[in-house]
Amino acid sequence: MTRRSKMEIYLDILRVTSDGNSKPTHIMYRANLSWERLKKYLLFLASQDLITSTERTEGTRYEITEKGREVLKYFRKIEGMLYSKRKVLPSEIVVHYT
Repeated sequence: MTRRSKMEIYLDILRVTSDGNSKPTHIMYRANLSWERLKKYLLFLASQDLITSTERTEGTRYEITEKGREVLKYFRKIEGMLYSKRKVLPSEIVVHYT
């Protein structure tokens, strides 16, 4: 099992909250975190204005902010660049003759 970095966990939480108003337990299960760890990550993301929390009669809900959407968009772009299958053009092939 590979250990995830904090950044990967933050991005997982942003992805979950981008689907709409998310319950803490929903985020916890989708991001594969314990309740104690989740609380720490949610506090950090809220302090950075990447998510917001709303108290409702049925409980707290979390939602991604516009700033959070921009961060997620940025990382998705990088991910696409890193993992896209790039085709090599003939002009990029260097052949060495001896």
